[in-house]
Amino acid sequence: MRRIYDTNLLINGRRINTIVIDPHYEKKHASSVSDAIIVALVDRLDGMDFIAKSIEGGFEYYATEPHFYSGKPYRLIWLLPEKGDYLGIVNCYRRPYVRK
Repeated sequence: MRRIYDTNLLINGRRINTIVIDPHYEKKHASSVSDAIIVALVDRLDGMDFIAKSIEGGFEYYATEPHFYSGKPYRLIWLLPEKGDYLGIVNCYRRPYVRK
């Protein structure tokens, strides 16, 4: 069951009032990811602009990284509906980080 958290963010110039987390990440990543980590990572997107990786079925899809939490890098896979004020988390997981 998806979990819902209130927020107040501005992403891509759009006001976001809700984070909806799909529990999909728990299948493989429950040992390194939690809802609290995801919400903290999403909060850091505030005020930023992103280019969608794809647009289908009324949703804009994004995959962004690295996002750091406690010094560890994560990848967020998320979406914005073309209409609506929420951000949906499709997946989140730890990533190896190599400085370039």
